[in-house]
Parts: sequence; structure tokens; C-alpha cells
Amino acid sequence: MKPAILAGRLSPLLHALQCPRCGGAFALTEQSLICENGHCYDLSRRGYVNLAPDHRQSGDKYDETLFESRSRVFAGGFYAPVRDALCAMLADRSGPFMLLDAGCGEGYYARTVQARFPGAQVIGLDLNREAVALAARSAERGGWFVADLKRLPVKNGAADAVLSVFSPADYAEFRRVLAPDGELIKVVPGPDYLREVREAVAEHLRGGAYDNASVLAHLRAHAQVLSETPVRFVAPLTPADSRDFLRMTPLTFSVPPEALERIALAQITIDVRVLRCRMR
Repeated sequence: MKPAILAGRLSPLLHALQCPRCGGAFALTEQSLICENGHCYDLSRRGYVNLAPDHRQSGDKYDETLFESRSRVFAGGFYAPVRDALCAMLADRSGPFMLLDAGCGEGYYARTVQARFPGAQVIGLDLNREAVALAARSAERGGWFVADLKRLPVKNGAADAVLSVFSPADYAEFRRVLAPDGELIKVVPGPDYLREVREAVAEHLRGGAYDNASVLAHLRAHAQVLSETPVRFVAPLTPADSRDFLRMTPLTFSVPPEALERIALAQITIDVRVLRCRMR
């Protein structure tokens, strides 16, 4: 992507962004974002801006293969009910609004919001460069940034909604960037989420059965849950689907490649909770 095209996409978002190092306001050129204190971040030809240039990604198992597998799973419709539940929680927003996807990955949910809500301005953030590059490559608009979720490059009160889908949550930062009437949409795994994967690799996992009680308790300590939509179903898998599900999840990071190749999943359980929240 030509930097001038990227600059055109970023221009409508500039009022909501701030430098993650000093909190200074940004100015935009055709080549860079430059804050008022001189911190400079170049626009990448891959369609994003790296606002965490000191982060070293070597050894990160969240690699391009993982995100490409996840993209195929999304394209197969396995997470469409989760996507629809999430969008239903934004359905009463008829006018323009600013949405921050904190931990956007390859951008599946943020791009859906863009498509369904023409007035939405979307900022997608993730610390993984490969994920952000895939998100930017697949998007027609919005801003995509490599960024630390503990230092969101967003001004106080600039976001009308924050998405946090299967991602670590810094609730103090969410509270800071949300407008007074803004809302958090949080998606957390249910007890049976990817149950078949967990059972197939159980000998390689340190913990026992998954329990989301601590995650929900932490959320409720920081936010009021306004509504909750459970999404649970079992879907059949083709051999190709099985390979993608096994490659797209950190549950299999400790499994030797040769052992992973011997696993064939016939079905998969999607079990999540979609929660609409107001920060306390």
C-alpha cells in the first residue's frame, strides 16, 4: 500500500489518537505520524503503523501461519454466530461512532463492524505485526496499529465502544479511553470452548478443565454487565478445518508438530459469552 493511501485512511482518525510514549497529539504526513514532542512512527507499506517499535517479536508463536489458519476458520463461518451477537450489541448506534478493537488479531470482528455500520470509525490494535498486517491487507478503511494494549494510543474519552475478544484486558485503560456513555463488549470463552482440542492435547496441557469464573469475576469487579449473550454450538469439521483449528490456538503451542499431525478432529465446540458492559 502506498503511504499516501494509508495517510488518507488515518486522517479521519487523527483526532482520537495520541502518542503512546508521551500522550502528545499527532500530526500526519504522507510518510509518518509525528507527535508534538517529536516521536515519529513511519507508515508501513503493509498498511499499518507500528506504535510499539521496541517490541521484539522473535520467538512469538503467534506467527503468520497461525493467523492465516484463523482467517480460514473465520471465512468458514465458524464464528459467524459470535460475530452476529457482537454486532447485535451495537445495533442501537444509528449515527457515527468510534470503535476501538483492543487485540484485533487479523481484524475479523472490526471489519464486520465497518461493513454493518457505515458510520463507524474503527481503530484496530494488536501487538503482533503479522496479525495487524493481515487485518490491514483485508480492510478497505480504518486504522490498524501495532500497539501495546497496556498503553493504548487513544485519547481520553475518544472511544464510544471497545471490543475485547479473547484478549487480555486492561480495564483501567479501557475506562480511560471510553467516553462517559461508552461501552465495552467483551467476549470470553465458555467452559466447553474448543473442548475437542483440549481433550486431544490434554497430556501436553498444564492445567485441567478450563473454568472462566476468574475471568468473569475480574470483569465484574471493573464493569457492570448490562447484558449477556451465550453462544454455544457444535460444528462438523473437514480434515482441512481440523488442521486449521489445531494450528490457530495457543492450546497447541506445547504440542510437538509430529504429534499434532496425527490428530484429526471430527467436530468442534464453540462456547462463548458475549457481554455488553459499562465501566465502573
